[in-house]
Amino acid sequence: MISEGLVTVAVLSLLAVVIVLSTLIVLIRGTRRHRQRRRERTAEPVRGLLFELLCAEGDEQSRLLERLAAIDRRAWSALEPHVAELLEKVSGGARTALIRLYGLRGATAAAVTDLTRHSAVRRGRAAQVLGRLAHTPAVPPLCRLLADRDPEVRMAAARALGRCQDPAAVPYLLACLTGPRTVPPGVVTHALTALGPEGLRFVAVGLDHPEHLARAVAAEVLGATGAVSRTAEVVHALRADPHTEVRIRAARALGRLGMPDGLEPLLAAVLPGRPVALRIVAVSALGSLGAVAATPRLAALLDDTDPHVAATAARALLRLGPRGQAALRSAAAAADGRPDGRAAAHARAALAEAAVGGTRLDVRAEVAL
Repeated sequence: MISEGLVTVAVLSLLAVVIVLSTLIVLIRGTRRHRQRRRERTAEPVRGLLFELLCAEGDEQSRLLERLAAIDRRAWSALEPHVAELLEKVSGGARTALIRLYGLRGATAAAVTDLTRHSAVRRGRAAQVLGRLAHTPAVPPLCRLLADRDPEVRMAAARALGRCQDPAAVPYLLACLTGPRTVPPGVVTHALTALGPEGLRFVAVGLDHPEHLARAVAAEVLGATGAVSRTAEVVHALRADPHTEVRIRAARALGRLGMPDGLEPLLAAVLPGRPVALRIVAVSALGSLGAVAATPRLAALLDDTDPHVAATAARALLRLGPRGQAALRSAAAAADGRPDGRAAAHARAALAEAAVGGTRLDVRAEVAL
């Protein structure tokens, strides 16, 4: 039996630990606030010059750049976070001036050098800076950082490559999805999406990549960016790719692209015998496509043995406008003779959901694909 003395000692020890931790938290927060106030005081004398620079032109802009480039290291360290924040918000001449300021300060060259430092923190911060600047000369070393030993550095490099918008980075971004040192697919997808139209040709090439994850991400990006000129390649991926995940992404992409060429392959993808996950996504894509020609196939799927396929078909019919909604009302009112009445039940559920505002009825003009 534990004595009261031991219990008292344990409680007091725990209380002491809590007090020490609380004190440390207060001290850390206080130190951070003190450093922040000190940086603000240091940056205050030159912050006005920074805002003047954003509005200046010609000789006045050059004069302000020279003054800001000549400030001491301590003042620049305090001002640089404000410059970085403004880089995210401004465009045109103001952004160009800020990029020039980084160059005149030597901060751009320093960031390129820091990409090879031993410290992971410095490599990651350097990648962030170069991404903000969209510094395309740094693309080769940033591509090498996609295989960095530190996962945070790899993600920073991927995001920076997206901001640099250099199509040459596409093969490296797709390659970093697999192997011993990978970058999460979501980060790679976002980076590839940010590359812009010039990178889409290289992304489409990724549909033939030997790794299925790279093919899947390529299909996702083509759909997300509205690459309608690549519809044929996406259709081929849906029809012929051996991996289900790639076909799922291709089906979703065809729904987003909204081109007539996507109708027939999507109708084939919803047939019984296909993987259930593929059927669900393809059914939803038919609704996104807005093709009233898909109405009979979707109406038939209301009676599908898989409840998820049937429910998705009901929602897809809602999105097809008057024709699809008429098919739902017809199914809801029909006595189909089945003891479970699956088709009628799914149709009624979708119409009820729409009636209470859960699903917005699509009143767009019908698209006769």
